[in-house]
Amino acid sequence: MSEIFLRIPADDPKSLVLAAAVCTAWRRIFCDLSFTRQYRKFHGAPPMLGFLRNTYHERTWGTGRNKQYEGYVVSSFVSTASFRSPACHERRHRRVLDSRHGLVLFQTPKRGEEFVVCDLITYDRWRINVSPELSGLIWNYELDEDDDDVENEMVTWNAAVLCVKDKCDHTYCHYGPFLVALMGSDEEQGVTFASVYSSETHKWSDMISIPEQDLMQMTGHIAVMGDKVYFQCEAETTVEYIIGKQELSRFDLPGEDEEFDDSDVDLVGVDDGMLLFATVLGPRLYLWSLEACPNVAEDWSRRRDIELGPLLPPRALFGMSVVGFAEGVGAVFLNTEAGLYTIELNSGRSKKVHEEKSVEKVMPYMSFYTKAWGRSPTSH
Repeated sequence: MSEIFLRIPADDPKSLVLAAAVCTAWRRIFCDLSFTRQYRKFHGAPPMLGFLRNTYHERTWGTGRNKQYEGYVVSSFVSTASFRSPACHERRHRRVLDSRHGLVLFQTPKRGEEFVVCDLITYDRWRINVSPELSGLIWNYELDEDDDDVENEMVTWNAAVLCVKDKCDHTYCHYGPFLVALMGSDEEQGVTFASVYSSETHKWSDMISIPEQDLMQMTGHIAVMGDKVYFQCEAETTVEYIIGKQELSRFDLPGEDEEFDDSDVDLVGVDDGMLLFATVLGPRLYLWSLEACPNVAEDWSRRRDIELGPLLPPRALFGMSVVGFAEGVGAVFLNTEAGLYTIELNSGRSKKVHEEKSVEKVMPYMSFYTKAWGRSPTSH
């Protein structure tokens, strides 16, 4: 039975849970730590259980001259497998920033803390407040001459969450320590700044900065390789943050062919140990790879072009843009006029995963569901 259970697809948690509930003997197999380790080894990279996204709404109240408006963000989880976490229902005033190593990072502007990190499998939450030095920057305010808070649109920022469990292969990151890396740009001061929070010390590091005029893309994708975090700025500039050394550096993407002058080539993630960049032009998906810490233009190379015509319905070939990438399973998310699709780079298969036609960014949630099998006292 163990050999049969090993072959249940990792992206089908419903079947796993149902099988574990059949009888005590089967449940004992699923809850055995050696079996869960074999299961993860058998399947390799964690499966994609779904993705998170943000939508923006407007609420009105009052009438006539007293009519008022309030904009707010709603975060939601969309399942792409037989998985639905109780921690994933739609939440107002909670913006998803990043999803990685089984953790999700939210910004919570209407709560008493600035950030919340969630494990969607174990339902654990960690609430985080920023340091006073960073508070004014991430809330985009500054003091005017009357000592009142005013919005500062010259500051943009983004943040990433990453597991730092010792010798972790990131197939089973539950309960491990994590870091939150925050990086931003202050156009008025002409600097890019960064700081990191540790769940072990419950403290933020001292803020570091480098001269930089380009603003950070708040909705841009983030890539992580070891303790190196990559954020994209405007003007096709990428900033590298080496957490261990507390160093910041930037590099510009080498010039490409003239045919891509009007297309945004964006950082989307990491694949095969290299930074992955992508864009859509016409009915084709273009991918580039770039070595980490690039020193010369030769490190940048065209990886492949994918003809999308045979993979997507005709209506989906209009208004396309790359909005996400699922590392490990190698799936690119495309927003189209016909909905949201994934393209698997290895198999070339396409799949419609949502009806929404105006998705700006998706953050895939990757994790094995094995932790949920051992929630009874007999399994500990």
